[in-house]
Amino acid sequence: MAAEEVMPEKKIMGRFFDMLSKEPNKVTYGLEEVKKQLEMGSVEVVLVSEAMDDDVIEQLEDMASTMNSEVMIISVDTREGVQLRDMGKIVAILRYEVHA
Repeated sequence: MAAEEVMPEKKIMGRFFDMLSKEPNKVTYGLEEVKKQLEMGSVEVVLVSEAMDDDVIEQLEDMASTMNSEVMIISVDTREGVQLRDMGKIVAILRYEVHA
């Protein structure tokens, strides 16, 4: 994959991992937790591995569009993409802190 194509993916995944370490209440991961936060309207962007089932991706895109959230499909061609796949194939960056 061309470097200019993976740069946005590497950048947003880097942002997620940075927030995970510094602001853990502004990120979430796991399908059920991401869906819950989408329904609450707290998701800025959902990062989904291309390895995720297409039906699930479509469902997430539908949910995100109603809440003005973005969905980015992340390839497994980068180290960050492989990390995402290994974390359960889905994470989200939130608009604000959410406390469980």
